[in-house]
Amino acid sequence: MVNIIRNINNKIGEHKNRVPLIIYILLLIAATVNVSFRGGTFSYVFFYVVLLYLPLSVLYLAVSAFTLEVYQETENKILYKGTAEKYQFVVENTSVIPVSGIKFFYDETIAGLVNDFTVETFRFLPKEKHKIDTEIICHYAGAYDAGVEGYYIQDMFGILRFKRKVKIPIRVHVLPVITDIAHRDITSLGDMNNAGNLFSLAQHENYLGNDIRKYAPGDSLNTVHWKNYARTGEMFVRLPDNQETEMICIVLATEEMDGTLESIKKRDRYLEYLVSVGEFFGMSKRPLLIAYYDKDVTTMIVDSPQSFQTFYTETLARIGIKRAAGRGDELVKEVTRKYGNVLLFKEDEEMKLEKCMS
Repeated sequence: MVNIIRNINNKIGEHKNRVPLIIYILLLIAATVNVSFRGGTFSYVFFYVVLLYLPLSVLYLAVSAFTLEVYQETENKILYKGTAEKYQFVVENTSVIPVSGIKFFYDETIAGLVNDFTVETFRFLPKEKHKIDTEIICHYAGAYDAGVEGYYIQDMFGILRFKRKVKIPIRVHVLPVITDIAHRDITSLGDMNNAGNLFSLAQHENYLGNDIRKYAPGDSLNTVHWKNYARTGEMFVRLPDNQETEMICIVLATEEMDGTLESIKKRDRYLEYLVSVGEFFGMSKRPLLIAYYDKDVTTMIVDSPQSFQTFYTETLARIGIKRAAGRGDELVKEVTRKYGNVLLFKEDEEMKLEKCMS
């Protein structure tokens, strides 16, 4: 029902937009007939005013469209999905003539403005700069263009209407919310982690073992075996132990975003799933190795609340960048060669973990 009403309103709007043009054509016909049969100064003035209005309006709109400079930014570089973030919009008329009939537009499906100024029609005096401070709410996680996309400019009677995109759209990086979207898979991953048979990674721990060697200049005093020094008077340092730690490895295979709403929604679900898995392992202090493509094959271990926070606020923005698209096979080959069996997480419609054996 809502869609039907919206379509009816759109149709009505289309017909309303044609009314000024129809009136102009009728006036032009009337002016032509009048000057042909009656003549006279007034008839010719009226005829040329009506005749030249359209080409002069085209020239005025063309000049006006290229004299507007638009700037926009958010207070923070990293935004949170569904959270109002400070947003500033600045428009400047750089010409020496006034510009009127300006109406801005943006994609309401991916973001919303708290105080929506795009419903207003603006007029700018020569060299005027107008600043608007409001808040923006992004509806999806990921990296995409949001904010004002462009503006419409029309003549005083609404006969002509031009559309122009802004030169530099605002690029947002939006973090996902943590939900139970991956609850069922998290339970399975927890069972795998407890079984401890996916792969073993030799990882240096933060404590020192029992093996010692003689102290050498440059060695940290924290590694000195002080009890041995008190007993023998000779300085030895303790060597670190290597521990075999069982953990799960997830390889992230992402696709290139094409800017469509469907691709934005897909990336939103992908990141929401991923951060939900990472939050479970970080908060439960279970090790999870995440492999993804940045400048090269890159890995990160999430095994504590601190490491999850780093993953959530810093690493997540690097996952799914443009150059990582289509490198799933390369990632799997490299990671399985180094670590053994892994789980592949593809950015597709199924959004499920796929086992890859070494």
